[in-house]
Amino acid sequence: MKQNKTIVVISIDALHPRTIEMAKPENIMKVMNKGVSTLKGTSVAPPKTLINHTAMVLGKMPEESGYTVNAWRPGMPKAKGESVFTLAKQAGLKTFYVYSKGLLEFLATDDVDEAYFAGMDSINVGSRIIAETDEDYFLFLHISGLEFVGMQYGWLSDEYVTMFKEIDAGLADAINTLTEKRDTTLIITSDHSGHGMIHGSTHPEDFKMPLIIYSDMADFSEYDNAQYKTVELKKLVSKVI
Repeated sequence: MKQNKTIVVISIDALHPRTIEMAKPENIMKVMNKGVSTLKGTSVAPPKTLINHTAMVLGKMPEESGYTVNAWRPGMPKAKGESVFTLAKQAGLKTFYVYSKGLLEFLATDDVDEAYFAGMDSINVGSRIIAETDEDYFLFLHISGLEFVGMQYGWLSDEYVTMFKEIDAGLADAINTLTEKRDTTLIITSDHSGHGMIHGSTHPEDFKMPLIIYSDMADFSEYDNAQYKTVELKKLVSKVI
């Protein structure tokens, strides 16, 4: 029996790849063991939330797209140009976008069928979409929390690692559902990292991020333990749309 095509991107904001080695997250490790992964990913410059998510969604460097400012508020123009949502919608997939920071509404364009500003409830909203959607779909799920803990207690601090473990636990049902069905691609990544209690600087640690892929739809072995940049996400997703 044919199963619905499912493509899910989970962006865990401000996730330092070393945290995965430190926390050994039970659910994300399942994805790593079933798929391919690299801890050698890097952000585009500057390593900030909106700039890197825009690079992910549009597949263009900031200087190429013209979106170089890490700020947006309601009433300002939204992103223009072909996005990963455009590709998914043109291919007949329903498009979902769940985000936990208000400035990321910048990417909630007309090519998004359902957009949800979920704040700290984004995992639950994303998990509901995964559990209940019975058609071909693409979901971009943004999860916040680590950035705020990093700024208060420090990146890679005990509190930061604990927060990551809580995020991993919250993703258990979604990950189990996605890795047990066919015609599925799951990508777990991030936008940037930080060092000490700082992020968004030119320090090399601020640019680090992971990439984890499970897919029975395409071969992604070239990304295993390889260099990767946030701007490559659209190209990566286009392999399975």
